[in-house]
Amino acid sequence: MMNAIARRVPAVMLAMAAGLSVHAEDYQCQNDNGCTARINENGELLSVAFRKGDLVSTEAGWVVSPDDGWVKVRTKDSMRPVDH
Repeated sequence: MMNAIARRVPAVMLAMAAGLSVHAEDYQCQNDNGCTARINENGELLSVAFRKGDLVSTEAGWVVSPDDGWVKVRTKDSMRPVDH
């Protein structure tokens, strides 16, 4: 009985981790003056400037804010463009 429970826990954790990456999104900078996005590099949070038209993906670890001019253009779980 204990072995069955022990095997289920890693399977559940793996399914949860896979589910988190399924909801990755792509964002495009729409601000004429550019946009900033943040990413964790070796434990340090870096802020990076992007130009209008540049794309970033949350799947790659980028953290964006619509307040900074970012617009969601695609959700990767559906692989379809976002309707605006």
